[in-house]
Amino acid sequence: MAESPKRRLPQVRNVPWGEFRKHATTAFLMLQAGWASLSEEERKEARKLVTKSRGNPKNLSKLEARKLGKLAAKAARAASSARRLKR
Repeated sequence: MAESPKRRLPQVRNVPWGEFRKHATTAFLMLQAGWASLSEEERKEARKLVTKSRGNPKNLSKLEARKLGKLAAKAARAASSARRLKR
């Protein structure tokens, strides 16, 4: 069986750094707005659930997964409105 050719990674000189920085800044500000929209207690709960899940939602009970989903939705709404304000 023939191996598929290896994909080459882009070289550093080929990366449009200005564009990359602009998008990274936007992503950071959205994440920051979402995190700031949660209360201290909600942030503690989100940290606990994310740590417990270890990146796999199946490591949480249905109730825990639902709670984390609600927290993520609340943060996403705040991030989305922050992005609209930035434009």
